[in-house]
Amino acid sequence: MEEKATIKFWDLVFINVTAQYGIRWIAKSTAASFGFGVGAIPMWVLCVVVFFIPESLICAELASTYPTDGGLYAWVREAFGEKTGFLAAWLNWTGKAFWYAGFLTFFVINMTYVFGHKELSENKWLVLSVSVVMFWILSFISTKGLARAKMFTTASAMGSTIPTVVMIALAAASVLLLKTLPCVADYRTELTPNIDMDAMVAYSTLMFALSGTEVCANFVTSIDRPQKTIPRAIFTAAAIIAGLYIFGSIAITMVMPTEEITGTTGILDAIARAAASLGIGMWFVRLMAVGIAVSVAGSVVLYVASPVKMLFGSVSRGVFSDKIMECNAEGMPTRAVYGQAIFVTVILLGTSLLPAVEYIYNILVSITALTGMIPYVLLFAAYIKLRSDRPDEVRPYAMCRNTESAVVIATIALIACALSVVLSAAPAMKTQADNLAYEAELIGGGMLVVLLGLFIWRVSQPRRLQARQE
Repeated sequence: MEEKATIKFWDLVFINVTAQYGIRWIAKSTAASFGFGVGAIPMWVLCVVVFFIPESLICAELASTYPTDGGLYAWVREAFGEKTGFLAAWLNWTGKAFWYAGFLTFFVINMTYVFGHKELSENKWLVLSVSVVMFWILSFISTKGLARAKMFTTASAMGSTIPTVVMIALAAASVLLLKTLPCVADYRTELTPNIDMDAMVAYSTLMFALSGTEVCANFVTSIDRPQKTIPRAIFTAAAIIAGLYIFGSIAITMVMPTEEITGTTGILDAIARAAASLGIGMWFVRLMAVGIAVSVAGSVVLYVASPVKMLFGSVSRGVFSDKIMECNAEGMPTRAVYGQAIFVTVILLGTSLLPAVEYIYNILVSITALTGMIPYVLLFAAYIKLRSDRPDEVRPYAMCRNTESAVVIATIALIACALSVVLSAAPAMKTQADNLAYEAELIGGGMLVVLLGLFIWRVSQPRRLQARQE
């Protein structure tokens, strides 16, 4: 009999980098239109300190103390019960479901760079066709489980880290060493972030970009020695990710004015500008575009697999039908994965063919950005409760041996996370009337997502009771 595939230390490091590092966030955070510009650099540092590092340490502790494929769902359930655990899993899934179209569009844009025809990204039929085909292929790959798809996630991590390191190296060479380009940013006067409504929304996006440490815990049964491997892998990945975001933001603002940086092509534009000044041809930029495209594909595989596995493969029997929750030999709920693929296909078709649907979709993305951070509020609250109520629990790894210190750190992270939820709903429209409509849609829609999850939990009660009796 073939030995079961396992995820080892470096596999898990690459999985974490794939889950948490998105090269596109560097361009989006430093673009003047986004709200921060050069001020994104200290904001990355702030978010890393108050959210990312505590998140990583806490997930490492929880994963080593409660090793289960349920991950975030299981930890919140351990502290607050099954209902709250289900709500965390539900919001985690809905928080990802509407982002796939953005991921896939970014993929297509990078592929048009590869072939040297950026104008193809304006062809909606091409974008639609490639996006739908790619999502179904990536969904199929995700059903094989991460133990078998780990080579894909490893390639994805390299596809995002190598272009970032290249951009940093090219910026340093062209601006600092060979001086073929001037430094366009004045770091003495521009590092102070803007404090306006756009910047408040941008803060929430930076927090969202740094979330995802819990993803590896959804595959504990496939991880080699999880109680030791998970904490070490999380620490290693956290150092890599924090460095890439901070130094990548410095590099892009050295060679590109923030007014010219766009969220979709900013990284490749910066690489192209620095490379051209050093006499390196466009072939090199196209090679970097291939890597970025691979990284996007790997991220989609991971974000298809993890939230679906948590929601449909780990929650209590009876919440959904047994057919939907049935898992294959790799522990993946295959029907749920393909059901999600149908749902995403419908969204892609609607936003491509019907202008009115595109407006609805943009609202849905904003709503899920708001609700997508709530599971992390629940995560930190669960950690605080578990540390406070169970001070003598055996913890193979502990963020702090002192309970009071651990609670203080988690409380700071909880406040930072809750602030991102509140600020994601900041009124960023140009007129008061538009702001009132936007706030009504955003907050009302967010409440609707939460209430829908609670409704599903309530109507599933007879099935859950029957499942307990069997």
